[in-house]
Amino acid sequence: MTPELSQNLFSKICIQGSGRGRIELLTQKHLFSYESLIDKKKNMFFLGLEFPVIGERQVALSLNPVETNRVIKNSEITEMLKEHLGERKDKAKIAKAVEEFFVFTSDFLRFKMANTIPPHYNVTLKEDHFLLERSTQSYKFLVDNFSLGKDFYQRFVLKLFIKEYGNDPILTLFLIPETCEK
Repeated sequence: MTPELSQNLFSKICIQGSGRGRIELLTQKHLFSYESLIDKKKNMFFLGLEFPVIGERQVALSLNPVETNRVIKNSEITEMLKEHLGERKDKAKIAKAVEEFFVFTSDFLRFKMANTIPPHYNVTLKEDHFLLERSTQSYKFLVDNFSLGKDFYQRFVLKLFIKEYGNDPILTLFLIPETCEK
């Protein structure tokens, strides 16, 4: 894939708008509608998720890498997800993975805001899926974009894998943008 094609496909990823989606943590699945917004003055990404019965939960991600971890630990969405872990033996590891998911997401969004493909991601195009993957010692973070419409991808999926747990993601955020603001 040429750098020009990669950059063109990267520009079609929609991170600001509204739509519907699903978040999955292990075997839990929650459907929602969402709105996302980037505040360039505050250097923040805001995601509001409206869950049936549960109500609205928000996450605000700093696009400043120095501030990211402090904001994520106490977000409404991370707390909601952690509440559903029960008494698992690996509860602390899964809770940490939930926080790491949003750290990886914040890192990706920072580059997306600058319209620059993150240099620490591997980029591939496989069966009409534009994939960006980042790997660390413990985790694999995957950004999967597919169903390219006229102006933007109709599907935007973020997945986090704990390497020692195998090929099933621990956490998946699946967004179906209905409106996209560039």
